[in-house]
Amino acid sequence: MTSNQFCQLTSVVILLVQDYLAAWKLSANQVPVELPIEGEKQWLACTKGELLSQALADIDSRLGGDYPLQLIYDAKSQSTLEAALPKLLVQLSKRGWQILSYEQLAKRSALTINAELPKRSLVAELLLPMLLATDNTTERQRLQAATHREHEALTQQLQLDREQIMKDNERLSAQNAILRRVDAEQLMSYLPTLFPRVFTVIDGTELALLAGRIEPFKIANPYPEPSQETLHHLQRQFKTLPIEIQRQIIGFVSRLPQRQQLTPRPEMRGLIEQLEADRHA
Repeated sequence: MTSNQFCQLTSVVILLVQDYLAAWKLSANQVPVELPIEGEKQWLACTKGELLSQALADIDSRLGGDYPLQLIYDAKSQSTLEAALPKLLVQLSKRGWQILSYEQLAKRSALTINAELPKRSLVAELLLPMLLATDNTTERQRLQAATHREHEALTQQLQLDREQIMKDNERLSAQNAILRRVDAEQLMSYLPTLFPRVFTVIDGTELALLAGRIEPFKIANPYPEPSQETLHHLQRQFKTLPIEIQRQIIGFVSRLPQRQQLTPRPEMRGLIEQLEADRHA
């Protein structure tokens, strides 16, 4: 069968590279479609000739055996191909087929050859379109562009999905952090020393719910501001707390819906900003 005849028909490509197999179905004006071999969607090890014959039989069982076949092999896999030829010739007797050099095709399609298996996406994008349009440069370029666009779209979608998952995880983590129980006595003692009029912004019921506490905090309304002596004493005491306790309290406040309504006391602003920055680091 000539190369022109192959261009007009749906065909199957089996790629044997470095003793590994992969397969695609090719149709004119369509993006190459990956074909699993024996249920394997990735590279399938093939170090013996009979495995190549079995792979073809597996594809035949699903697609039927009357399609044209293009078998591409590299130098490393030549001995495997030679061992498979006697049985392959029987399997190929009633169809059109070609055996092609991977190295030559890769060179023509600018596909890099090295000690690693080629990326299947690059094989589909760079090498396979040449088999569909060997005599038509414009068509080959069009198919390459279409395959490239498909891969780009898939990559973008995967990136969007990943970003959405990360946002969901961040949101759930924030919710869990808000609902994590914070020591009630510490909150009641230190919140007024960190933020003036804090209990006019957050009442006892809201604070309890956000802290994961069933029983509301009993907070006087209006809540009297501490004296300067008490503030200084509690502020010094807060600074001597273990750093993890400081971060827990500031982290709790930072996640509150009302955080933007709270202005740190001037003498504590630097420490609060540093603890908040540490939380995001």
